Amino acid sequence: MFIDDEEGTDDALLTHQTLIDTQERLGALLDLMPTGLIIHQMQGILYANQQALSLLQQTESSVTGKHFLDFTNTEVREECGELFMRSFMQDKPVQFPQIKLMGAPDGPRYIKATAGRLPWEGTTVVQLLLEDITELKLKADELENLTFHDVLTGTFNRRYFIEQAEQLIASALSDNTHFSLLIFDVDWFKQVNDTYGHLAGDEALKAIVDVWHANTRNEVKGARNLDGKLARIGGEEFAIFLPDIGLERACTIAERIRSAIEAHNIQCDGRTFNITASFGVTDLRAGDKKLDDLIRRADIALYRAKENGRNRVESE
Repeated sequence: MFIDDEEGTDDALLTHQTLIDTQERLGALLDLMPTGLIIHQMQGILYANQQALSLLQQTESSVTGKHFLDFTNTEVREECGELFMRSFMQDKPVQFPQIKLMGAPDGPRYIKATAGRLPWEGTTVVQLLLEDITELKLKADELENLTFHDVLTGTFNRRYFIEQAEQLIASALSDNTHFSLLIFDVDWFKQVNDTYGHLAGDEALKAIVDVWHANTRNEVKGARNLDGKLARIGGEEFAIFLPDIGLERACTIAERIRSAIEAHNIQCDGRTFNITASFGVTDLRAGDKKLDDLIRRADIALYRAKENGRNRVESE
């Protein structure tokens, strides 16, 4: 046992000396690298170059001895931990999932990390290469936002609605679970534009989204968040899909949204006005095969709501 301890101490000393020799040979070159570099033993960090310290928002003294996993976001920490251990056991480099770093003054930063075992004598160590991908991540998020969100209102657009609804319908058919669809129009929207101006019309459409968020954070106080999604699918036309919700409950939700829209005061250029909306509601039924089956019934119910005076909920 004594011998094993001495051998472990000798290995650690040899690793430490190897690190010192490496730093002395490379000098300032490591700090000029545009890629973050960390030398890591199983227990913690031995060395980090200037780019790594900058990415981690740490100093050389504060980072030494800490574990790389301390800087990973909790969503990927377990997976990163498994990959980190694997990097010590194999020669092939290990690629980590995208890591979100908090603490930067200008917001979170995102990095891509790769770990590879170093052929050093003594205690096994790995090198971690950190690449700053924040700019790429933000551009990708912006592109996704433009792809799936309506520019004016900020809510989801028709493309997102169709893609997500079709997936959820397929899942509901497979699992024999509920799924409901609401389609609604702003009543007399042309009159809003003609009376108050197009800017007011834009504010009216934005108000729809505000009402949705204000009235669906929780269905009742203390209940779970509602999993439905609102999308603008046309000029003044919106759709809501409600997974795991049957027709009766969907009609109750539609009535609550309708009432909230009617009561919501919209302000534009010093003037206050109100709008109303007509709703058509349907649910997934035996024999339905795709989204179009539900849209057809919801449209029928919506037209009935308009024929019966507007500002009301009808189901089909």
